Amino acid sequence: EGASLRHRFETRTELLLPGRPPARAEGMLLLDARGDLVRGYERSDAAQLRFSREGTLLRLTDGTRQDEVLYDPQTRDTAFMAHSAIFHEELMLGLRRLAKDELAWRVVSLSGGVPVEWEATLTRAPKAVGGQAVLRTNLGEEIVLEGGRLVRAVVSASDLRIEALRGEVEWPSWTIEGPPTLRYEPPAQARFDARELELPGQPGQPALFGELLVPDGLTGPSPAVLWISGTGREDRHGFAGPPPVDLGGHEITDALAQAGLLVLRFDERGQGRSEPGPLSFSGQLEDVQRAYRTLVVQPEVDPDRVVLVAHGEGGLRALSLAAQHGAAISGVALLGSPGRPFVEILRHQGDAALDGVPPELREAAREQQARMLAQLRRGEVPPELADHEAWLREAASLDPARIVAGVAAPLWIGQGDADFEVDPEADAKALHTAGRSRGKGRPAELHRYPGLDHLFKPEPGRSTPARYRELGRAVDPTFLRELTTWVLAVSHPAPRGHDKKKKRGAR
Repeated sequence: EGASLRHRFETRTELLLPGRPPARAEGMLLLDARGDLVRGYERSDAAQLRFSREGTLLRLTDGTRQDEVLYDPQTRDTAFMAHSAIFHEELMLGLRRLAKDELAWRVVSLSGGVPVEWEATLTRAPKAVGGQAVLRTNLGEEIVLEGGRLVRAVVSASDLRIEALRGEVEWPSWTIEGPPTLRYEPPAQARFDARELELPGQPGQPALFGELLVPDGLTGPSPAVLWISGTGREDRHGFAGPPPVDLGGHEITDALAQAGLLVLRFDERGQGRSEPGPLSFSGQLEDVQRAYRTLVVQPEVDPDRVVLVAHGEGGLRALSLAAQHGAAISGVALLGSPGRPFVEILRHQGDAALDGVPPELREAAREQQARMLAQLRRGEVPPELADHEAWLREAASLDPARIVAGVAAPLWIGQGDADFEVDPEADAKALHTAGRSRGKGRPAELHRYPGLDHLFKPEPGRSTPARYRELGRAVDPTFLRELTTWVLAVSHPAPRGHDKKKKRGAR
């Protein structure tokens, strides 16, 4: 490469799973003459990570976020590993002389994270060049090398054994283009502009950013919508990942703005321009409070005519916010939101997922699910869900129907019948029943949409997470029209005395 010598190291991995398509990934490392990293990538159909060395730093990016890791191999012996770790371990050992009984150096992860101190004991040294060497590492591995190539790696604690294939192995013919890049484009005939906003918070809270969609031709303070997304890990447009997925939020918020409504949508923690922060239900609820406080002080907004439109789990935050603010909220629209305690939602999702598990593995998966749900009911968090512990401990105690009882605003409940993330019957019915039980003057409407999935996109077959990632699927126009009509109605109340005049005229 130019006047410099470069070495290119490529990997292609294929994980064969029973009853499922192969899970494939490929990677490339470019090394200098010393064997130090210059740049490279790891990618699958779902995600792509690129890394490059700049001075004593490695910069890593997935296309949306960027991390930096200290990498100074000339000052301190430093190796590197990414997703294709076993291949990179072979490269790491092949670049070093195994002449001492005790080996030690630093390893940086090309997937991000804190570097680790790698240590090994050479239990069998090669008797000649190309001879067999055996190492035991502080990661619990026993590694056998021959001629500088990996023969076998065994991790007894996890019952993992990796063996190199003998003889000639054909280089895979497949390649991976990598995941698509999602880009937001406003409607072709957009009748609104977007104004960038920062959502003020308390010291120590992550910085949050969003935008206010301002329709053309507003005169005086006008009705507004606060959009509350479902996953807690979406940007303002409803893009999430990796793997990149368009959850359709921009289609809903654009439709509301096209109808003449002000709309605030924001990047959640760690997404878009917003800073990362702990993911807990109370933290997400505070973020929604920040968005609400930001919305009602905008000069175009009538603070007495604000409607909350929430998708999925965002419905829990919308209901909690509405219960706190009482008559200040003109309406709450719940789109595919849970109506039962969260443990019941997990059970429903687990049952749906079992249908996609190969028959020979289904019983073991069912037992694992039962153990996990039992732990949650006891107030424990299973190891499989440790990354979501803070959120689960708070959300597991919430009963949506009980929160609905404290909401004064009209409710609009939209539910797609092809939804697998909530039960289209049980959850929608629970919300509707709780809404109607509030008494006269607190209406609750239920709108069912046959053939629509959790994202309110048409689903002629069986809805799955993989279907979410398919490009070109659009939110259903009938759903958008009916939602928009309701929001306009509750945010534009009839003038005082209108009903009385109408009744007198009918006599």
